[in-house]
Amino acid sequence: MQQSHNSVYQLKIVNTETRSDIVYYQIQVLNTQTKVSWSFEERYKSLNNLHTQLSSELKQQLPSFPAKKFFGNTDPEFISTRKAGLQNYFKTLLQIVDADQCRTLKKFLTKGEQKHIKDQQQPFKEDTIKQNDNLGNASSIEKIQQQKQQENERIKKELKEKLAAATQSIKSKFVDLGNLVNPPEESDIKKKRAIYDQIRLEPKNGQVNIDIPKPSQQSKMMIAQSTIEQTQPKLIQLISQLQAGVESIIGI
Repeated sequence: MQQSHNSVYQLKIVNTETRSDIVYYQIQVLNTQTKVSWSFEERYKSLNNLHTQLSSELKQQLPSFPAKKFFGNTDPEFISTRKAGLQNYFKTLLQIVDADQCRTLKKFLTKGEQKHIKDQQQPFKEDTIKQNDNLGNASSIEKIQQQKQQENERIKKELKEKLAAATQSIKSKFVDLGNLVNPPEESDIKKKRAIYDQIRLEPKNGQVNIDIPKPSQQSKMMIAQSTIEQTQPKLIQLISQLQAGVESIIGI
């Protein structure tokens, strides 16, 4: 039976992250003598290569390494199972192998130590693992929700600005239909009637009064619409574009 010893180093796999269909394991190492911890990440392939190299260098039996899987590597349930298997592997490995006497293992464990020296020292706690897992998942979900909310706010703001600009453009070019066809002034009517009375022919058998017909409200609107179409073609086009834009926004 292999003799266990108190290792200078403790290793915890605190979290996982999948990028481009590759799972990265976030590793935290504690130096039990200095109470300094540091973190780095590795993919399964690199950890498997480490196991292969240690197996060829050390003249002792090592713990079994989690097997490869060619399909379904990014399945959340599988990642959780493999994470637990890797954690158990390194826990057993550090109990039977003295990292100070194994250059390959020590190099792997201390790869993030120099970078961490520049950072503030942080305590290494047992409950850090659970906290990191929970915080990692919660922060990812919260980040996605925030991004969606920001994108929705941006789209709403953009639509409001476009609609306001279109409305302002219409207002600046709006023509009051009522002003295009106004009834003539009373003085103009009297002048025109006087001229008419001078040139009209009197019938022999009696006087016939002829009244000038007055346009109806519907006639006024028809004349106004025809006048706009002839004199304001750009306004008609702008109104059509605004109507199409509003229908498009409602469709969204």
